[in-house]
Amino acid sequence: MRIEPTGAQPVVPQAPAPRPGPRASDPAPVPVAAPGSAEEFALTGQLAALLSAVREFPEVRPDVVAVATARLAAGDFNTPQAAAAAAAAIVAAQPSITD
Repeated sequence: MRIEPTGAQPVVPQAPAPRPGPRASDPAPVPVAAPGSAEEFALTGQLAALLSAVREFPEVRPDVVAVATARLAAGDFNTPQAAAAAAAAIVAAQPSITD
């Protein structure tokens, strides 16, 4: 970790957000070699079925959006407890200073 004399820490560029998983319209995955080995990854029938099922779920879940919208409208998030929980979640998501 580098400490600046001004007290301001340099901005560390963030890695780009990962691309969402493949969708049903994506081409079939190609087997890839595992890093450091000559073996290829074999897509089993069970894994293929599970991946197909996951691809059927929508990227946006209207039921979850509706619940969140209703809770916002009801003021559920306008409490000191909600503010404390949000702050705790933000702090928990930050990397440790020793990292």
